[in-house]
Amino acid sequence: MTSNFKTRDESHRLVWVTGASSGIGQALSREFGKNGYSVILSGRNEAALQVLHEAIKVGRGTSHVVVCDVRKESSVHAAVKTILASIGIPDILINNAGVTVFKKFLETTTKEFDDIIDTNLRGPFLTTKALLPSMVKRKSGIVLNIVSFAAKTTYTESSAYAASKAGLASMMEGLRAEVRDKGVKIVNVFPGAVLTPIWHPKVRAKHGRVMISAEEVAKMIFAVSCQSKSLMVEEIVIRPQFGDVDA
Repeated sequence: MTSNFKTRDESHRLVWVTGASSGIGQALSREFGKNGYSVILSGRNEAALQVLHEAIKVGRGTSHVVVCDVRKESSVHAAVKTILASIGIPDILINNAGVTVFKKFLETTTKEFDDIIDTNLRGPFLTTKALLPSMVKRKSGIVLNIVSFAAKTTYTESSAYAASKAGLASMMEGLRAEVRDKGVKIVNVFPGAVLTPIWHPKVRAKHGRVMISAEEVAKMIFAVSCQSKSLMVEEIVIRPQFGDVDA
């Protein structure tokens, strides 16, 4: 774990992004960084996180690299311990880390299913549960979950992924009801097709021009994060202007 750890100036807010090394997570890290946030960059690929850390520094932003595998409870607990002890209590947790395989139900292996569920559903459970007590004690915070429009519609070759994202949405809706009176906001974001490496190169080549860019999604999410204490944006749906992409 590497960082420019310093006592945080309270005028600069703190955001923790999981799955920060690529795609939406990387775009979110850059967007929050350039808007004055100190960004905690988490993921499994430390080398990629370091590259992003340096890019944010060049842009005069502040970031910290805290390696974390959201699939492993010990890794999440170690990351949160480091964050709380050395950086501070994040104002925003962005549960972004996610994986998938594009396979039909009968072709999906048990290992693939477990990896999708562990990353997309169990991961946000672990990160949120570990950090939430500090937010509740402080009586403020936002847990922002990158779900997927797959949780609201039907796509073939995505049954395991859709199950994980629908479960994430439902879990966070339940949590929202539990912490509504504790000053903590829970926001679910349902992006449609976003042009990221999660798609096969052939799909990106065929449909990339009509997909949403990760940067566009990041700008919208940053805007949603700027909420007054008196309201809660509970969920947003972000889709390509032309609708669904048939992979």
